[in-house]
Amino acid sequence: MNKRVLILGANGMTGDLILQKCLQSNDIAEVIAITRKELPTKNVKLRNIIHTNFLNVDAFDHAFENIDICYYCLGVYTGAVSNELFFEITVDYTKVIANKLKQKSPAVSFCFLSGMGADLTEKSKLPFAKAKGIAENYLLQLALGKLIIYRPGYIYPV
Repeated sequence: MNKRVLILGANGMTGDLILQKCLQSNDIAEVIAITRKELPTKNVKLRNIIHTNFLNVDAFDHAFENIDICYYCLGVYTGAVSNELFFEITVDYTKVIANKLKQKSPAVSFCFLSGMGADLTEKSKLPFAKAKGIAENYLLQLALGKLIIYRPGYIYPV
């Protein structure tokens, strides 16, 4: 198979593990990683697009075309940034990327790294739970080709 994979958050622990598995897979022909900083990994199947404004990705529309699988692992730890920036990264970036994929690759399988405690009622007083709930609800309503939401309670580095 010649699948095209898009990864967001490939510089993070989970995103990097997914990136390495994708690069090893014979079923995947191309991996596009959109990152805020250059990846240390080099591979003929990998195209690394460095971009810092995830609220506007129009400059590389072509990267969203004919994507079979998107692994969305982009995020930031609660408390590492202001609540306003946390919501922008967790909710707004997710919406921009998902909308672009809906437009350019509507049959995409979208794999979203959320987290245990995501609140689909969107009423939680915890920023993490509320933001992840808002993002999940948005994705559920967008009706992409396939949506897979992962809610790990804890991720242990291997």
